[in-house]
Order: sequence, then structure tokens, then C-alpha cells
Amino acid sequence: MYKRFKKRTQKPLNRIDENTTMKVPRLAETTTNVSVESTSAESEENIPASQEHTQRFLSQHSAILAATLGRTQSSSRNIATLSRQPNNFFELVLIRAGVQLDQGDSLVLSCDHVSIVSKLRDIFTSASSYTDKMETFKSGLNAAMSPSSKLVQKLLTGCTVDAAGEEQIYQSQNSMFMNFLMIDFMRDSCVEVLLNKIEEVATADRVLSGRAAMSMPLLPLMLTQLRYLTASHKVEIYGRIEGIFNRATESAKLDIIANAEVILDASMHDEFVELLNINYSSTEELFHMTTVQTLSNLSLSDRTQAKLRLRILEFATSGHCPDTTLPHLIRLLLNILKMDTDDSVRDLISSLREIFNSRHTAQSDGKSATNENKKSQLELFGFLELGLIRSKRFYQAFQRSSASLSAEEFTSFDLIVLLLLIHVNEDNSLYIENILRRRIKLEHITVMILEEVKLHYRHILEQHISTLMNILHDFMREKNRTVSDFAKSSYSILFKIFNSIQKNILKKLLELTCDKSSPHLTTMALELLRELQRKSAKDVQNCATLLIPMLDRISDLTLTQTRVAMDLLCHVAFPDPKLSACLQLQEQVDMVVKKQLINSTDNIKKQGIIGCVQLIDAMARIENDAAEHDDSLRSVENVDSLPDGRGKMAANLIIRTESSIGNSVESLALFYEELATVFNQRNEGTSACDLDYRFIAWACDVVTFRFQASFVTEDVQETIKGIKLDYQMNINELDDTNANTESDVLNIGINISKLVLSPKAKACESIYVLAPLFNCVRVLYKHRHQDSLEGINALLGCAIVLPSFFEDENYLAVFDNFEAEQQKDVLSIYFHTVNWMRVSISAFASQRDPATRRRVLSRLGELIRIEQRIKPLLAKAHADFVAPPYQFLTNAKHSVVNQKRVGAKAAAKFNATVTEPDLTGNQTSIVDFTIKVGACKTVKTKIDFEQMYGPRERYRPMEVEIIMLLVEQKFVLNHQLEKEQVGEYLGLLELRFLLEDMVQKLEAAVLRQQDSSDADSFRPHLTKPEDFICDLLPCLHEVNNHLITLAEAIDKELTNVNHVYSNLDLFKEQFNYIKSCFGLCVRLFALYFAWSEWTDKSQAELLHKSLLKLQPKAQWKRLEKQTVPQLATLTFQYFLKYEKSVLTLSTAVHLHRLLRSLLKVGSTQNDASQPRFQQDEELRLLCGKLLRRKWFHYSGSLDKGGQCNIYLDELVKGFLKKSTTESQTELLSELVKQCSILNTKDKALASFPNFKKANFPLLFRGLCEVLIHSLSGQVSVDSRRLNLWESTVELLNGLLIIVQQVEQPRNFGLFLKHSLLFLKLLLQHGMPALESIVRDDPERLTRFLHELQKVTRFLHQLCCHSKSIKITAIISYIPSLRETIETLVFRVKALLAANNCHSAFHMGNMINRDLHGDSIITPSSSFAGGENSDEEIPADDTSVDETVLGDVMGMTTASVSTRPSDGSRRSKSSSRSKCF
Repeated sequence: MYKRFKKRTQKPLNRIDENTTMKVPRLAETTTNVSVESTSAESEENIPASQEHTQRFLSQHSAILAATLGRTQSSSRNIATLSRQPNNFFELVLIRAGVQLDQGDSLVLSCDHVSIVSKLRDIFTSASSYTDKMETFKSGLNAAMSPSSKLVQKLLTGCTVDAAGEEQIYQSQNSMFMNFLMIDFMRDSCVEVLLNKIEEVATADRVLSGRAAMSMPLLPLMLTQLRYLTASHKVEIYGRIEGIFNRATESAKLDIIANAEVILDASMHDEFVELLNINYSSTEELFHMTTVQTLSNLSLSDRTQAKLRLRILEFATSGHCPDTTLPHLIRLLLNILKMDTDDSVRDLISSLREIFNSRHTAQSDGKSATNENKKSQLELFGFLELGLIRSKRFYQAFQRSSASLSAEEFTSFDLIVLLLLIHVNEDNSLYIENILRRRIKLEHITVMILEEVKLHYRHILEQHISTLMNILHDFMREKNRTVSDFAKSSYSILFKIFNSIQKNILKKLLELTCDKSSPHLTTMALELLRELQRKSAKDVQNCATLLIPMLDRISDLTLTQTRVAMDLLCHVAFPDPKLSACLQLQEQVDMVVKKQLINSTDNIKKQGIIGCVQLIDAMARIENDAAEHDDSLRSVENVDSLPDGRGKMAANLIIRTESSIGNSVESLALFYEELATVFNQRNEGTSACDLDYRFIAWACDVVTFRFQASFVTEDVQETIKGIKLDYQMNINELDDTNANTESDVLNIGINISKLVLSPKAKACESIYVLAPLFNCVRVLYKHRHQDSLEGINALLGCAIVLPSFFEDENYLAVFDNFEAEQQKDVLSIYFHTVNWMRVSISAFASQRDPATRRRVLSRLGELIRIEQRIKPLLAKAHADFVAPPYQFLTNAKHSVVNQKRVGAKAAAKFNATVTEPDLTGNQTSIVDFTIKVGACKTVKTKIDFEQMYGPRERYRPMEVEIIMLLVEQKFVLNHQLEKEQVGEYLGLLELRFLLEDMVQKLEAAVLRQQDSSDADSFRPHLTKPEDFICDLLPCLHEVNNHLITLAEAIDKELTNVNHVYSNLDLFKEQFNYIKSCFGLCVRLFALYFAWSEWTDKSQAELLHKSLLKLQPKAQWKRLEKQTVPQLATLTFQYFLKYEKSVLTLSTAVHLHRLLRSLLKVGSTQNDASQPRFQQDEELRLLCGKLLRRKWFHYSGSLDKGGQCNIYLDELVKGFLKKSTTESQTELLSELVKQCSILNTKDKALASFPNFKKANFPLLFRGLCEVLIHSLSGQVSVDSRRLNLWESTVELLNGLLIIVQQVEQPRNFGLFLKHSLLFLKLLLQHGMPALESIVRDDPERLTRFLHELQKVTRFLHQLCCHSKSIKITAIISYIPSLRETIETLVFRVKALLAANNCHSAFHMGNMINRDLHGDSIITPSSSFAGGENSDEEIPADDTSVDETVLGDVMGMTTASVSTRPSDGSRRSKSSSRSKCF
């Protein structure tokens, strides 16, 4: 308000009502120009908006009257002397009433409004010619209201009250025109003049404003005057406003719309909205911001709101709706909540989803929503939050809707809504968390949804980030891997999005690392912390001090966890030189590892070794460029020669560590293995630096000299412990390029046998250190010489000191003549030889020199041959023999150091006990003696084509460099290579070896599966699985070529045998190798595309390249621009054609997994052009074809057993998943005709030849599950269709026939369990369908109930039979089934009674019978409904069993039910059967 002050020396102020007036001190006698901005909100600020329109005028009148109590009613001033002379009668009347016309921009009143009205009334009532004077006054008013008049703005705005005798003046909110309207006989004339002037101003070609110093638009001021007449003149006002609106300018229309709420009566609001619809055919014009805000405040009927919602939906989904307008449109939509009905709320939720989903699609195609105004987004969801708070029905409906959405329909909007629901009512947080948890388990939600939230709802996510963080914190504790992986990936994404929560995320992860109850959780938290440090080193470095408490937890961690924790701590303590180091953390880490190294406890010492290695790696990484250094080949004499800095600190730490552990073989081997692992890690895509080149030169010289001194020998032949040793397997001389090489280099050998039979005292010369030390040598050599190993390539093909009979044909006979201890020594030599060959082949596999490559392939052939020779030796060896360890990370409680060997008697007594070999090397000396070869029992070793290695064959894993052999070597289809092919080609044996190694690595990296006895779970390829996946990319094309070659060979052989799969030619040794290699290729692809990180957008480029590699090379350029879903579709169709080449059940399952993974990676992006439904159906049909084939083992016998059943179960689920009702009906009809043959011994189904009576429950369970699953999916869409329930009962009766024909306890239990689920669904969702049909078609209802009665009667017999013979697994279901059937019986009875059909319902007693119809004699009669039975779903009911062989319904099985019995609530005198 604008006020004016004037100092006076008169009496003090009278009391003024503070609620209706505003006062300011008077400044001077001079008049100040003032202006009043009159708005509808200000003019009515003290009048409740909820008052009836007929009371609004009187309320305002009363307020003015109250404001003037105690105030002088007359002025001492002479008005005539203070105002100009009037120009007409209108001005004269105003002046006589006490109005000053020319004082500033507002009329100055000499008294309050009530007095002014009274004076005006007196002037006219006391006049002689009342009628003429009113007409004259009307003419003057008409002239004064003219846009060109100086009085028009003054008449329409607030007045200044300057009453005589008052010290202060005040500004009134009421206009002079309002005073005219308070006089009854003047009101109609004034309204007429006002409406005429409104029409004149609204139709003017420009915006007309007043002529005051601060001019204001006239139309809003004129419209405001009508606010007190909406009830008394509603018809007249609306009629004139409608006409004016049709002819008004666009700006005038907006002014009318803005004031429509106050100038139009509520009964006219619907007509006004219809007027708007007529005038604005375009939704973009209709939903102007002004219009939207007005529409939100109008009182509209349901019909009008429905029309309006359609137009809102059209506009909001058109892509033209501005972000600033959308919140108000949503607010307008939320008005439907006033109806508060289920249908209206359901329509609202559907509309909201359609709006948001359409906008996301538009934003994905066009501009990103990250530029959306933050205020608009917060305002939008603020309105939604208010709606959820105000309407309980809306809240619950949204909650139910989010729980029942399909996977395709659940979007980022629904995730945000769930967060809002928790924010509104935290009591429901557990239920909503379970909704998210279930969807994540089913993979309906992936981390891609957070990427969408980041794109569309960044601001609202930031507002509710604490809620999401709490949910993720709980999900991290989940045992389910899918849920915990989702939380882990979500943390990574959120860490990058919001800098404000980075410390909070780190604190939560540190809290999880201290959780002693779950080792898996600790490992996951540590891995995530390390991942964050690698990808966001600067951000984590800023929070370095938060990590210091982790050092207190180190002693509680396992060794593998210690590696991750120390990796994190050391690289934060010694970061990239560009980042600021944390000195406090450096001191703490250094102190901890020193204490651990000198600790006598084996486990803590190993933790110290691991910590030192990580500290060495962090210290030495100071190179920021990959430039070659000229002096990198220069030798460094000692540590003192290194320049001061982190490189020298790392070298000193190596020396200190070696001196601390030099007496322990196990610790030294672990130290070298860890060094090789950390130095071999690649750092592409991370902030890590390269190793200091001077440090590498020093370390390389040290370890190379140590290896040469300890393990390279030139000694002559000798005999130790009766075993003659000799140089063998030297292939260096085969190389023509060695002509100029010194002869002593070609004569060196690796001293394996001598170190096994006669170990040396020094730990660094132990045979167990051989492979770890050489691995360290080759890693350092590669760093120093840019991946070249030319300087040590003589070690690849050099001779090995071995027993003289090592490669003899009669080696088994010689082995038999040794004593038990000698046999163990010989076997240890074999194993150490294999491990040496594995580490040397892995080291040189990446070298491209032709001569080196030939020696690598020759060594690979020898390695495979030696591994085959070990198999019969193991069969002859003593049971307590255990392969020498190849890893040294075993925990202290499992340590093998200082363990004593078990004697012969003890070994015989504890035949199953496995003892690790003694690493100390303290062996007794045995006098040499001559070996006499005697006859030995021939051991025929069968080749296991399914499992390459037995449980006792524990070899050192190959390194990832072995992949290069697959990429660069040619392949021939022979399992025994010709002499000239050796060293030049890969044969079937070599291909199988390489594929088996890669598959094992993929299983460990992708599925996180590893041998429980292999404690060294963090192999290099496991440390960073993404690197291993990238390494496999180049070999995909070659593996695919091998797959084509193998498939062609299989197809050719199948043609030769006329596709008779039992032909013996298909089980020959070479063809078995072909089948095995083909299966490994398929398995490799299946594992490769099963990697969970493919859903991450950062891997999209790698996924695109991987899919492209599987296409023909000639088409790469053409397909390069194809999207991932399109390439996935092409790849899916490509692998689908290999179905005819699959000859083993395991390969069939892996092919199914591969196709399923391709469908998954192809659906990570929304692409409607991809025929996903068609591919799903093709995959289902493929499973059907595979199930209808007869499968044979590699030996030619029928495939059977537990693993076979697991594979069959997977194919059954794939075949029945998403099958239609028609296909289920057809399959059931087929089985009903064939199932009787299962009662014959060893007979299988004709259409499914792998299913006999023993494993038929696998197929039967699949049928039961798909019936319930498909029904559950359809009832959520439309449960009122009776034909849905009729078709399901028909299927249920088909299952009943099968159960009756094939009497099997497991089938009984499965049928009862799923019938119970059906009855519950019928009670919950199906009763409305019965109610709708009872009058229209009673015969149809009767048929339905009779069909259902067949099922319930059998269930009754089954329960009675099971109770009589005490099948406890079925008895546990009886209470729930009885309650369900009783509920259904009474519901049906009530339904019939409500429709006057109760006479059709009959309830009687049934005789208790067993499954064969024989009566069961019991003291009490039984009960069952004569018409039907069903139940409602209990809260504790679980989903169908997912195990393969579980839930056995046998005669002696124990009860697995957790359902409480309700027997205590039932009367003992009940006539219902106690058996049921």
C-alpha cells in the first residue's frame, strides 16, 4: 500500500481497527502522487473466500463500518475551498459528498466510506426530481468512466481517507465505484455503465490504461468491480461477459479469464469453460498459463472436468507443452481427487503415466530434460505430493499400481513416485522396499532406471536422495546377488551425479565394511570403494581422512578382502602426484604393514605381505606419460643408485619385506605372486599412473638374477632317491635361428626334479617359488622392454630336469614299482612340470616372433600330453596324495606349513582325509637302489569330454595372454596333429584346452564362480573383469570361425548317418572332440553375453563391437551404423540356426542361455522396431524342439542323472514361459494321451523321450507353474471375464487326469499346492465374474461349478488318503485348503441366495475315500461343498518352488509348511471331516 503522512497539532488519534486499515504518518501538507495496484486477492484479503457470494458485499460493508468506529464523521474543512469547481452534476455530487477530485492519483475522502455512501444516498433522496438527477448522474458517470477521462482510474482504485480531526490518513482498499454499488437504487445503472465500458475497453484495438501518473490497465480494474455482484447479477453478467469475450482482443480475453473466478458465479463456471473450448480449438492456445491457473480454481462438474482432462492429456502428450505450464496442468488434473472414487483415481494414475512416459520419449528423441527448470520440476512433484497427502485412496491406488505394473511399463517416473510415497508415509517404507526388491530380483528394474532418473528427474531425486540412500543401504545387505549388485551399481551412479552426497556414500560403505555378520557384504563394499577410487580419484582423495578407521578393521578381514582394502588405502595415501597426498593416512598405513610383517601369526603376516605389495605399487606409480625412456635398459646397481623419491621408497620396501619373510617358502611365493599381479594390472580409463621406469629396471635385474641363480642349472645327470634324472623336453635346438647362440645357453635346464627330491635349505630356492618368481620376472621384463621377452626366450624351450622314464611308454609300470613316498615325489614332479609349462607358455603366448610362437605351440602340445599321462598316475597313487599348491593365499587355519605327513596306517584309516604337502622341504634321505620293472595292472583312462579335469587335478591357471593363440593361430580339424603340423596349427586338443581355460575364467569373472578350495580368488582377470572382457573381444571373430568349422563338420557327419542321433559314428573319439569344442564355443558366447555390466551405458560401445564381431566380416562396414538392439536381433537369428548342430544336452542348454542373454542385451534400449515378441516365441519353440529330442552322452548311452534333470528343468521353464492358453491346452491333451505309458518300467513319453516316471514331475511342475503364472498375469488386467476362469478350470482338470493316471507322490503335492493357489485367486478376483453371469446365463455358471467340483472332490480324496497313510508334506496343506474351500462354499451360497437361487445350492456329507475310491473308516463324517470351493490369498503364501529336485511329496517326507493350523478355532462337534 502507498500511504501519505501529514503532521497536525490537533487532538490525538481515535482508535482504528488495525485489521481493515493501514496507517502511515503524514509527511507534509503537499500531496504525494500515489497509485494502488488493485488485485482480486488484495481487495478481499480479510473476506473469507469460502463465504457465499450473496454475503460478500455485506461482509465488506461491515468491515468498512467497523473501521470507522470512534472516528469523527464530519470534517472541519470547507470542501469547496479545497477542490476545483465541478464540471458536471456527477462531479458536484461527489464533491458535496466529501470527495476531493484532484488530490494526486486517487480520490481523497473527507470521511470514511460509510459516511460517503450515506451522504450520496441523502443527496439523491432529498432531491426534488429524483429520476432526472439519476439519469444526469448516470451520464456523468458514463463520461467519467470513459478511457480518456482523468477520473476513470481514480474511480476504480482505492481511495485515500483524510478525515478531519485525525492526525493520520490511511489508504482504503475499496474504490469509489464500490460506494455507488452499495446504494440499491443506483446499482443497476452503475452495472450497466460498467459493463458497457468493459465491452468498450475489451474490444479496443490496443490496451487502454488510466491517465494517472502511474497508469494501470483499465480492464482488470473494471472487472474487479463485479466481484460483489456475482450472485445478484450472475445471469446478466455472464451474458454480457460471454458476448464481450467472443469479440475481445487476445490480451483482453486473458484479463477476463484471469478474473473469471471472482466475476462469475460458480453455477456459470461450466458454461464459461465450454466457452473457452469453443474459442480455443488449439490446446496450445487454450492452456495458456493464465487459463490453467484460472481453471484450477473454478468449480466444475464431473462432465466438464472429464472433457478438460482429455484436452489436457492431448496437450501434455503432444510435445508442445512448456515445462513451466506442466505443473499447473497436473494440478488441474488432480482436481479429480475431489470425486474420490476408485474409477476416477485409476483414470488419474493412468493419465499421469501416459503424460510422463510420452514426455520422456520426446525428450529422448530431442533435447535432454536436464535443462528443465528446477523450480518447475519441484513444483510439479510438490503438487503430486500434496495429492498423495490429501487423498488416501490416491496414495493406496498408486502403491498398488506400482506393485502390479509389468516390467515394460515400470519407468523412472514410478521409481520417483515410490520415493514420494515413502516420504509421505514412512510407515509404508518396508512394503515399498519389498516392491522394489521383488522387481529387481525379477530384473524388471536395472541400473538403467537410475540413468533415466538422472536424465529426467535430477532435481527431485536430489530432494529425496536420503530416502533412496536408505533403501540402497538395505539392498546392499541382501543375499540375493541381483539385488546387491543393483545397489552397488546405483551407488556408483549416484556418486557421479551428486557431489553433495559423496561423503555420505563413503560413510555408508565404510559402515558396511565393518559388518562382521556378512563377509560377502564386506567384500562388496570394499570392491565398490576401490571402484570409486579408480574412477573418481579426485573426489575420494578429498575424503581421504574418512578411510583411516578402516585400518582398525584390517585384522578382521580375510586375505582377499585385505588385498582390496589395502589397494584402496595405499592408492589414496600415495595418489597420482598431481593430487594432494594424505600424510596422516601414509603414516598410519606404513605403521600397520610394518607391524603385520613382524607378527608371528601366519595370517597377519600374509596380510602384511599383501599390504606391502599394494604399498609398493602405489609408491612406484609416478609416471604420467607412456613415453619411452632411453635409459630404461640401463642396469641399476643397487637401491642407493635410485634417485630419491617414491620409487626409491618402493625399492627399500621390497628389500625390507624380503628380509622379513625370507625364511618362509609360502610367504616368499605369495610375495612374488602378489607383485606380479599388481604390476600386471592395466590402468586404462582410470587415473592411475605408470610404474617408475628406474624402479622397474632395478627390480627386473634383481628378480632375474635370483631366478637364474636358483632354478637354472647346467649340472650333469645324477640319481637321487633311486630315481635317475635327465635333461628332457629341450626344444630350443629345434629353432634354426639359434645357430649363432652360445651353446651353453642351449644347454641350460630348469631344475625341477632335483629341487623336489633334494630340496635346498634356502626358501628362495624352493621349488614352490619357481612359478611365482618366473611370473614376476616376465611381468617386470614386459614393463622394462615394452612387452618383449626376447631377452629370456631361452627359458621357454629349455630342457627340464626330469626322471628318465618321464616320457617312456611303460612309465606306469615303473611308477608301480616305487614306494608310496617315491610315488608322491614323482607325481609332485609331474605337477610342478605342468605348472612350469603353464606359466612359461602363458608368458610367451603374446610374443609374435614366429620361432617363439612355434615353441609355444610345441610346448602346449607337450603340456596337454603330460596332463593326460597324469590321470592314470593319480588313479594308481595313494589316496592321501594332494597336488602341490600353486597358490599361497590360504588362510592361517588352513595353512599347510609344518604339517606332518600322514603315515600309511593313518592314511588307511582316514582314507578320505586330504593332506597338503609339506613346503618346508625337510625330507629324509633314502639310499639309492635299482628299480626292477615288474608287471602292473593296466589302468584304462576314459576321456571325460564333459569335465576336462578331475577333482585331484589342481593346476596353476593360465594367464590371459593365452588368448592370443586363439586370435592368431590357424586351426585344423584333427585331434592328433601330424608331425609337420606341430608348432604351426591348433588341433582339436589344443582348441579344447584353450576354450576350457577361457570358459573357466569367464565363469569366475562373469558368474563369480570359483572352486572353493582355490583361495586365490583374485586372479588378474577377476580383479577387473571389464579388462578380461575387452581382452576377449579380438578373439570373438576367430572363435566364431571355429564354431562355423565345427558346425559344418557336425552337419556333414549327421548327413552321413541320415540324422540318426544314436548312430555309433557320432560317438567316435575325434567326433566327440568336435562336439566338445562346439559346446565350449557356444558356452563361451553364452557366458560372454551374460555379463551383468552390459546394462551399463558405459559398456554400450564394447557391446556394439562385440555383436558386430559375430557378423560376417564382409558386412562389418555396412552394419557399423546399426543400433545394439538391431545387431542383437541379427545375432539372435544367427545363433538360432545352430540348433540342428547341437548333439549334447549341455550344449543345448548353453545355446538357450546365449539366446536369452542376447534378448536381454537387445532390450536394454527402447527400440520398437525390434520384434521382441517374435524372438520370445522363437526361443520358446526352440526349447520345445530340444525337449522333443532324445539326448545321448558322449559314450553313446542315454543321458540321465541329476545334471541331466537340471538341464531338462531349465528347458522346460523356457518352453512353458509365456505360453498361451491354447498352447497349454494342446500340450495337456498330448500328455493325457501318452502319460499312461509312464507306469511301464523304463518307458518314456513318446513326444518327450527324455522324461520317464522318475523325472516326469519336472515337466508336471512346469505345467502347474505356468498355469498359475499366466492366470495371475491376466487377472490383474481383466478378472471379470468368466471365460478366463473356465479355460483355467479346463486346464486344471487336464492336470487332474494326468495326476490320476500317473500316481506319484511328488505330482500329488504339486497339484494340491497349485490348485490351492488357483482357488485363492478365484476367491480374490473371480467372484465378480460369477456374479455377473448368475442371472444372464445360469446354465453356464452351473457347468463351471461342476467342472470345479471335480477338482475339489479329488483334493478331498487326496487329503483323506494322505492323512490316512501319513504323507506329512501333503497334510501340512490341509488347514489352509479346508479354510479356502469352506470360504468358497459359503461365498457361492451367498451369491445364489442374493439372486434368489438358493434352492439350487445343496450342502451334504461326503464319504471319506482314498484315491482308489475305497472308503476310509473314520469316527466322524466328512464335509465338502456340493457346488464349488475356493479361498482368499493369505499374506504368508510364497511363490512356486524354484528348485529342481526339492519339495518331494514322498511317504516319509517331513512337513515343510509354515502355515498355522486353525484347528483350535473349530468346534469339536463339527460335522466336517477331521481327515480333511
